[in-house]
Amino acid sequence: MNVAIIVWSETGKTMLLAEMARDKLTAAGHQVVLTRLQTTATFDAKHNLPEKDIKFSNLPDISNADRVVIGGPVWAFRPCATVKKAVSELGAQLKGKTVLIFVTHAFPWAWLTGTSSANTLRRMAADQGAKILPGVVLSGSQKKDQSKYPTAAEKICALLG
Repeated sequence: MNVAIIVWSETGKTMLLAEMARDKLTAAGHQVVLTRLQTTATFDAKHNLPEKDIKFSNLPDISNADRVVIGGPVWAFRPCATVKKAVSELGAQLKGKTVLIFVTHAFPWAWLTGTSSANTLRRMAADQGAKILPGVVLSGSQKKDQSKYPTAAEKICALLG
């Protein structure tokens, strides 16, 4: 299986989960391309840029991917605008693709912004014609204890099939 993982990570916490999933998928014999999205403008982590101001320098071509994983953090109680913009710009490339969304957030409970943010991104991808898999929410991602990361990475791999 060819898997494209596309992630926005300002602090590295979301990237850590993406790397763990990549490593597990690669160990299982899958071909994985991990892209950490980069924007052309300087990004201020304390302020979610408006989507219209976000431009990517490395949005990948996912035409060869069998599965697409898109991940990002929750900021200000909603999905990071950068990830929303990426889903929008991937647009037609998502049609017919099997997509899994994951989000990370600092709160200890998934239902407190994590689930709703993942659902927003899932709906956006579905509106582009993607086949949507259940998503993954990593709660409490800002804590130094990273014991939840391997379990979340395993869940991503299991859901991809």
